[in-house]
Amino acid sequence: MTRLTDQAHELIAAVLQPGETAIDATAGNGHDTLFLCQTVGQTGKVFALDIQQAALDQAAELLQQAGISNGELICCDHSSLGNIIPETYLERIGTIMFNLGYLPGGDHCQITKTDSTLAAIEAALLLLRPGGILTVLAYPGHPGGDSESQAVAERFSQLETSGYESEVIHARSESTSAPRLFVVKKRGRV
Repeated sequence: MTRLTDQAHELIAAVLQPGETAIDATAGNGHDTLFLCQTVGQTGKVFALDIQQAALDQAAELLQQAGISNGELICCDHSSLGNIIPETYLERIGTIMFNLGYLPGGDHCQITKTDSTLAAIEAALLLLRPGGILTVLAYPGHPGGDSESQAVAERFSQLETSGYESEVIHARSESTSAPRLFVVKKRGRV
C-alpha cells in the first residue's frame, strides 16, 4: 500500500503546475518543501513555514543539497499563515500542505495544536486558487492528535456545500488512531 505522504504527492502533482506558488505550512524536515519546489520548478515559489528553527535548518540543507533556491523558509507558527503570505496571493496558491503532529526526530512534546491548525486552515482556504488542492496529513495516535484530527474532519465536512470537495484517505486501517490524509479541492478552474 502506498504511504499517505506519497498519495498526497501524487494528488498534488496532478494539480500543481510549473511556475505556480505553493505553501508547506508545516515544513518539518523539508521533504514536502523539496517536493513542492521541484514541482513548481525554478519559475515557481514555495513558502515553507515551521515553528521550529531546527526544522527549517534541516529543510534549508535539503534544498541546498538539491540545488534548489525557490523556497522561502519562514520561522513562525502555521496559524500565522494568513498574516505571513502577502494578500496578492489570495486565491492564487496552487497547493497548500500540512503534515500535523511533531517533528520526526525532534521533541515529541512540541506538536501542532487544534486551535492554530484550524486558524491556518481558514487562511489556507482563502489563499487556495480555484482548482487548487489542500492536503492535511493528521496523526490521531499521539497525545492531542485525536482531538486535532476530529476538529479538522469536522471543519472539512462543512465545506461540501461551499465550493469545495473533500475526502479522507485512511492509512492501512480505519482504526481511530491510524493516520489519515484529508484532501480538499477548491471547485473551479484556474
